[in-house]
Amino acid sequence: MLKAYLDGDFRILPMAPIKTSEQDINDVEEKLGIKFPEEYKIHMLGNGDELLGTRGIYVEVLESIWKRPKTLDVGPFWSFLYGLHTYTACKESEDWMRLEVVGNEFLVNTGIKATPILKVIGDADLYCVDGSSQIVIYRHEENKAEPVKMTFWEVLEFELKELKERKERKIKESRH
Repeated sequence: MLKAYLDGDFRILPMAPIKTSEQDINDVEEKLGIKFPEEYKIHMLGNGDELLGTRGIYVEVLESIWKRPKTLDVGPFWSFLYGLHTYTACKESEDWMRLEVVGNEFLVNTGIKATPILKVIGDADLYCVDGSSQIVIYRHEENKAEPVKMTFWEVLEFELKELKERKERKIKESRH
C-alpha cells in the first residue's frame, strides 16, 4: 500500500545494517522509559510492508531530480524537505539513526519525555512517542509535543504522500 507513493524517483535505504531484534527494542524502551506502539516495533523489525518494514527506513528524492540545498540557499520552506527517515533500535547503526541516542539527546535538549520516531529532512519538527506510548509531533518553535491522532503507519503514509507531492511540484517548477 505505501509503495504507491514511491516510484523510481526515490532512493530507499534501511536504517540498520542488520535485522533489529526484539531484544534491541526492549533494551531501548527500558533505557528511555518509553513503550513504542506495536506498529512501530513491526516496522523496526522489518515485518511490515515488504518495502517499508526494513529495520527503519531512509527515503529521499533522487538528487538528479531534486538538487540538495546549499548553505545560504533561500526558497519556500517545502523546497528543503526532500526526504524522511525513521529511527532504529539496532546498536550497529550510526548514532544519528539510533533511537537510544536521539531519544537521550531529545530529552536533554527539550526537557520533554518523548523519543523521535520519524523525521522529515529539513524540518525541525519531529514525530515522537511520548511517555504514554502516544504518537505526538514535537513543535520546535514552542518546545511542545502535540498529540497526533494517527497510527505510525498512517503517519508514515501521510508523510510519504506529502513527499511525493513535493517531488511532483519540484519537477513541475524545474520545467518552467
